[in-house]
Amino acid sequence: VEVAELMHTPVMTITKHQTAGHARELMHTHGVSALPVVGPQGEPLEFSFSGADQEVVSSAGTRGRATLLVFVTTYDMTSQLVLRRVGEAIVRFVPRSNAAAVVLEAPSYAELLPAYRDSLQLPFPVVMSDFATLQGVGPFADIQHVPTLLVLDRTGREVARRQGALSL
Repeated sequence: VEVAELMHTPVMTITKHQTAGHARELMHTHGVSALPVVGPQGEPLEFSFSGADQEVVSSAGTRGRATLLVFVTTYDMTSQLVLRRVGEAIVRFVPRSNAAAVVLEAPSYAELLPAYRDSLQLPFPVVMSDFATLQGVGPFADIQHVPTLLVLDRTGREVARRQGALSL
């Protein structure tokens, strides 16, 4: 998957209140592999994730620039590969874009995040998911696979979602 492929329009979306079953049915019916979740009436998504060193990644802090959120687990090698590639690519677009890794693990592992970020030499924050996201009911709906890369436009609307490895 090339980054340019993530930016095609038009984009079919669902709201966070629709079920995962409904989303799967739409994806199957329309032959799409990604279905972004938007707020009611296409409103920007609201989120806030924090890390170990008082680091916060939030919708308020990312507005005004395109944002890549990569949902990962620390023990998954594909997640690590995608994070390294995003890190290499994002430096070409700073300050016009943001990136962050969101770790889908228990909050007790938050103290390990700085070492994880440093070992992968990531130029962006690594933060912990909130409880709602872990339960599949947060603003990004049910994230079933890692890594999952989400692209938010400058207003905070989800415009693309990809799972698995990608080439940048």
